[in-house]
Amino acid sequence: MRTSLRWVAIVSIAVGAAAGTAALVGSEAAPTPTTSKTVQLSCKNGWRGSIGGLYGGVSFSLDCNYDRNSIVIDGVSGTAYSARMGAESFEHGAVDCFFTGDSAQVHESCAEVRLTIR
Repeated sequence: MRTSLRWVAIVSIAVGAAAGTAALVGSEAAPTPTTSKTVQLSCKNGWRGSIGGLYGGVSFSLDCNYDRNSIVIDGVSGTAYSARMGAESFEHGAVDCFFTGDSAQVHESCAEVRLTIR
């Protein structure tokens, strides 16, 4: 009788361990959600600018000449950003700027050229 109980206990433990291991092997981490963001570059009258950078792991580049320009970037994962912007006007010369941060909405300026990500 004792041998039978031991045998049942050992088999139960082995089956439980195998089932737990199988559950762990088949599981995966949840994927990181991705979204789309609009990147906008606005140049005041008399200014022009260009920018290149990364937002949420997606690269972008954009320019404006005395106006505003925008693009939509897809597959954004996270909110970290870095970008290099150049701005120039005939009256004031040229300016070079670099931005880094971590934000769901970005508002940065380089002279009279403004970057917005939302």
